[in-house]
This record gives sequence, structure tokens and C-alpha cells, in this order.
Amino acid sequence: MFSINAIADDVEMIQLQHSAHVCNDEQETQRLAANDHLREMAKALVEFKATKFCFIIQPSTVVALLEHKGNYIKFRHNNKVLFAFAEDLLAHHLPAQDMGTQAAIE
Repeated sequence: MFSINAIADDVEMIQLQHSAHVCNDEQETQRLAANDHLREMAKALVEFKATKFCFIIQPSTVVALLEHKGNYIKFRHNNKVLFAFAEDLLAHHLPAQDMGTQAAIE
């Protein structure tokens, strides 16, 4: 059986900025990551109202990085796999043990 601390030590934590544009669908994220203008329009829309695939996450949040895919990242937060864009990262390579147990397992 694994302890929470053992799992947390292997997880790379990153911090998303306040009002980060987050998506729950990788294909939609790829489409938006490929076009700056489309991504800006999509973010403006979700700032007004969340869509089927995207929403704004507030406040600034520490999440578990799963993969870095160039213009976007794949991460885990509240037991969900989500995606965010590179410009929404505040900090990178934060040690999981410094973030506390709760943040490390989110």
C-alpha cells in the first residue's frame, strides 16, 4: 500500500495563474493551442460563461503536472485530468513536499 507522502514525492507541482483558461478536452485544447487568435476569443467567451469544454479556474491554483505538450500542459486537479495553456503558468517545478499533502494529491 502506498502512503500519500510517497505518491506526493513523485509528483511535479505547478502553479496556474489567477483566472487561468482551462479545458477538459485534449482535442479542443490542441485546436486552441495552435491558434493564438482563436485561443484569445475562446478565453474571452469563457470569462463570460463556461462552455462544454473550457472554463476559468480561480483563484491561482497549484496542480499536479502530468505532461508538458509544448503550448499546453496536461494536469490533475481534484481527481480530474485537465489542460491549460503555457501562458497560464505562474511557477514551475515546485517541490510537492513544500506544497502540503492536500495540494500534492489534488
